Amino acid sequence: MPPVHTSKKDMATIAIELPKPRRRSIKSPVAGRATLPDIYFHKHIDNSRLRREIDVERRREYIGLVGLGVLVFSFVLLLAWQHFNCVRHGYQIEQLKGEYAALEVQNHQYRLEQAALADPKRIDTLARTKLGMVTPGPGQLIQLGRPEPAPNALDAPVLARNFSSVGSGELPHEP
Repeated sequence: MPPVHTSKKDMATIAIELPKPRRRSIKSPVAGRATLPDIYFHKHIDNSRLRREIDVERRREYIGLVGLGVLVFSFVLLLAWQHFNCVRHGYQIEQLKGEYAALEVQNHQYRLEQAALADPKRIDTLARTKLGMVTPGPGQLIQLGRPEPAPNALDAPVLARNFSSVGSGELPHEP
């Protein structure tokens, strides 16, 4: 064979042209066996009249699991509802405590104002200066009735009395 002169371009083509090792594909036959062609037939099957067999135990198990799930879910909802009500009532209690404290302060202020307005010295000063009232003299007082003596423990209790002349200054006569 004559010597072959190759250039860089020829070397690149030589590398491409070298035989590659053969890999056996999955569908290729193993040595010595023949492959069968894949043939598909279309066959119409009518399953409309078929009914699935009912498994009673499995159905009972599913119903039990669903019932248990509903029970657990409702229990969780009940706990959440109670928790949220507790939180809501806690906020209401705190709000009412604040209102109660404000009302206590206002009540204290009203009591102080009432005590200041009911002071006898203040009333006397207002009566003398603004209304022109004076202290009554000894002859100006009129008693409407004599005070009754306190009942003795030995006397029978008196439930009611008939006053025939009220305001005359006389006590009614007892029978």
